[in-house]
Amino acid sequence: MPDRARPFTRLDVHDVVELLGSYTDNRFDIEKLHRFRDPFVYALEVTQAIQYHRADEHLTNANDRGADNSVELMAYKPSWVRTYVRTGLLGASAEISGRLIVERMQLVAYRPLWQEVARLDPTAPGVVTTQSRPGYAAERGTIGSTLNFVMSDNLMWGTLRLTVELFRTDAPDRVVSTYEESVSVQTRQQLRLRGVMISYAGPDPTVNAANPPQINLPAPTVANLRATAAWTLTVMPVDAQGIFSSAGTLAWSTPLTGLATAPGGCSVQWIALNAAVAAVRMNDGNRTDVIYYGLLPAGTPIANVGGCESSGVSTGPNGQQVTMAHEVGHGAGLAHGPCGTPGDPNYPAYEPYDPANTPTASLGEYGLDVRNGQIHRPTEKDLMSYCGPPWMSLYHQGRLTNNARLNPTPVRSQRWKEPMYIHPHLWPWEYIPDPPQWERGPHEVVRMRAEQVISILGVVERGELRITEVTRVAALPQVHGGRQTAFVAELVDAEGRVISAADVQRLPGRGCGCGCSGEGEGGEDEQNYVFSALLPDLDRGAALRVTGQAAEGERAEIWRVEAPERPVELYGFEVGLEERTGVARWSLEAPNEGWTAALQFSPDDGRSWNSLAVGITDNSYEFSVEDLPSQAELVFRLLVHDGFSTVTADTRATSAPRPVQLVVMHPQDGAVVGAGQPLRLWASTEGEALAEPDRGRWYVDEEQVGRGFDDWVVAPAAGEHTVRVECDSEAGTSVAEARFTTVDSE
Repeated sequence: MPDRARPFTRLDVHDVVELLGSYTDNRFDIEKLHRFRDPFVYALEVTQAIQYHRADEHLTNANDRGADNSVELMAYKPSWVRTYVRTGLLGASAEISGRLIVERMQLVAYRPLWQEVARLDPTAPGVVTTQSRPGYAAERGTIGSTLNFVMSDNLMWGTLRLTVELFRTDAPDRVVSTYEESVSVQTRQQLRLRGVMISYAGPDPTVNAANPPQINLPAPTVANLRATAAWTLTVMPVDAQGIFSSAGTLAWSTPLTGLATAPGGCSVQWIALNAAVAAVRMNDGNRTDVIYYGLLPAGTPIANVGGCESSGVSTGPNGQQVTMAHEVGHGAGLAHGPCGTPGDPNYPAYEPYDPANTPTASLGEYGLDVRNGQIHRPTEKDLMSYCGPPWMSLYHQGRLTNNARLNPTPVRSQRWKEPMYIHPHLWPWEYIPDPPQWERGPHEVVRMRAEQVISILGVVERGELRITEVTRVAALPQVHGGRQTAFVAELVDAEGRVISAADVQRLPGRGCGCGCSGEGEGGEDEQNYVFSALLPDLDRGAALRVTGQAAEGERAEIWRVEAPERPVELYGFEVGLEERTGVARWSLEAPNEGWTAALQFSPDDGRSWNSLAVGITDNSYEFSVEDLPSQAELVFRLLVHDGFSTVTADTRATSAPRPVQLVVMHPQDGAVVGAGQPLRLWASTEGEALAEPDRGRWYVDEEQVGRGFDDWVVAPAAGEHTVRVECDSEAGTSVAEARFTTVDSE
């Protein structure tokens, strides 16, 4: 086992005595003299976004400090290993390089056995010049002051022993110093993002408020959802490959140009949009293992508020990566970071970067972008604040670790490796909550079950209640993140007797100011919000109503709808699939116009139903097949709702094979990177490709340079370049490209 270099900065008495004692025959012992003359490793920092390192040297409040490398590392997320080196105490500054040996612990006969899994060379330029006593901020804040290694996502799991061996560049065969550090990577978290793809057809008052032109923007795709999530995957404690899928499409026609109804909150238009997105979520089963995100097309008229989250559904524009991370953070339970406003009252002040006891959403530690090694200083601002430049703070890194919305999974065994792929369209109608809830013993698990519910969705605008959607669907029967209101929803019979009832719950809205700038924590506006009520679907009933508190203290009926004389009659439902589009057609007879249709599909013969579209008022619907599951037999279902009954019809199984989806996450189109610097080649993909990452092939300017879906190379010389990733599947070869520019590092 190599000797761990002692992290001293001055001569120790025992070292001097030992050195003097070695003096014989008019010379010192050469091996002992090398200990004082040769460069050595001072410390290692293992980071994925933000990390503690010698916190006592820069954080003045002891309550803010943590032990070195104590920010928990996530499985399957790349890490940088920064190696801090020093000049030998009796030597001169030297140019050094080194190697990183990665070993993983396995238990054999209850004893640890270290197995070597990788030997890594340092990232470009691959050398560093040692210093004796560098300043803390200058060394920590400069990536070139350390010898750096990149550990790819597939190395990051289990208990790892990292050994750095140093050598002088003029004598590469002689190791002059070794250093060991063990890290534990025992938790895996995944971003499972379920996109609601929104089209826009309506006026654009941002061009001309008096006479706005009409624009027509198609809905984005899952590929756009993947690309927009690149920054979220980078800054949050989740693995490199998120799970992305579509919950269907939604048509929208109202500009999102209003003012927030409360500081830090959402506008009336955003609130109404989130109510429509919530209807898609309900058609999708009201899942809790995914975060629903409404993705607007680029060019949608937006002003004042850049994005909005309403307790379970978030919405933002395609391509706005920081907005997505902010709204996904809200979806994971994070409040705003305090930047000139109170924000989260528990957010700490990180002195000396904040005034004493006055938090301003500072990061608290040095951050690092694993894509390129960019350093983020502690004075930068948390991504949940309205200030910038944004990055992940110590506080919210902790809040997102073991966060239920990110699906934490323990890596329980050193030999165990969880499969990378989780099929996003196989919806387990019964699943084990995490953590499990025990009833009588470890094998008797209380399971969450999808049930037939009556879903009533709507908005309160300036205190006035407006119903936007009434459907009867199979979904999880809980309103997640809701807050109590004075309203109650009821299903009643012809004599007015209550058959079933449920509280109407407010879904607080928290926004991202246009460009994430604004004031206030938000989410506390009780006059404008999305609401939801889920009633047990026990009977058709005679009427649905919502009651509220009257001025005299008695309950009064605020809204009521009567059941139609007879339900809708449905016939002739069929779906045709072509190479890029599908068309659903049907005929129906309805006693009135108070019906809407929705579409679902199932990849497992009707066990798991996924939303395809909602709010349809025509007898046909055209959709894209690009976001449907590849290599699967699909059954389609039509649901026609009138609020009191849901009539359904299914198709026979059919398929639309397509190659797996590939998206270049880094470098994305238009990126500018330093020539000769580390270049991350990172792609997002799906299905069978995730299970076999070696299928990925990378090309830069037509020359193959790497394999897999997450690799590092040296950026080419200054100029314009093209990067391409390819992957073979049963349905053909998938290809994705991006153009980027390299510039001289100076």
